[in-house]
Amino acid sequence: MKTKSHLILLYAAVGLIVFCPSVLAHNLWLNPGDYFPEVGATVDIGIGWGHQYPANRVDQEVKKDRVEAIKAVDPDGKTIDLSKVSAALYQLKIDKPGAYIVTAQIKPGFFTTTPQGRKWGNKKEIADPIKCTRFHLQAKTVLIAGGKDRNLTQPVGQALEIIPRTHFGDMKAGHALTIQALFEGKPLPDAAVKATYAGFQAEADTSHNQPAAKHEKTDKKGHTRHFPVETHTDAQGNAELPLEKAGYWMIMLSHRCPFADAQTCDEYMYNMAFTFKVPD
Repeated sequence: MKTKSHLILLYAAVGLIVFCPSVLAHNLWLNPGDYFPEVGATVDIGIGWGHQYPANRVDQEVKKDRVEAIKAVDPDGKTIDLSKVSAALYQLKIDKPGAYIVTAQIKPGFFTTTPQGRKWGNKKEIADPIKCTRFHLQAKTVLIAGGKDRNLTQPVGQALEIIPRTHFGDMKAGHALTIQALFEGKPLPDAAVKATYAGFQAEADTSHNQPAAKHEKTDKKGHTRHFPVETHTDAQGNAELPLEKAGYWMIMLSHRCPFADAQTCDEYMYNMAFTFKVPD
């Protein structure tokens, strides 16, 4: 019964990802206790889960076994394991200077829309299927150890991946972060990229028939922005993100593509959350 309850909570969360685009959808993210550790330190890596990124970076309780995999790649490109303290907390030992890339993911799954509503399973498992989605939720963060960022830009093989192209040690509020989006190792053009900082409160949405209020941010087409930064990648998958505040940030990226077997499902949905810190 516990396993069934956990699946219900997980799938309800995924439903928010699909049907509530005006809020920060449910995401998996990583919360390092120290983004710039010294060599020899042990860093706590918290697991973030929920649909808000509050000032303390903790939204909802992380259920047991929600995280399917978590690992780190050290400055030499070697994959290393983290020590599990609890469902919501892991630890990483820092033993050399350079960039430590930490990634995590939940177990993928299927949901299918039907005339009776959304159900959990693929088209071969569900009666009267209309559309099926295979979801993948992933997270990534980078620690800069000993003031060095060797291996910072090395891809680590996530299906949907964000690669930072700016040195974090040089970042300050008001600067821009350049990133590259990759899908299956190749640049992802024209991908929507959103970024928010911990504690950001989105402005209230407005009707499609009404102009945005004067205090609300809009894009070049007059659409209301719900995040501090919203942009798209260029033809090489690159995007520049102006960061107005120091502190903790999250970049969100999503991509959909046709499922390999149309008789089983219609599309893949990949969601990625990349967290980092702009130094004070």
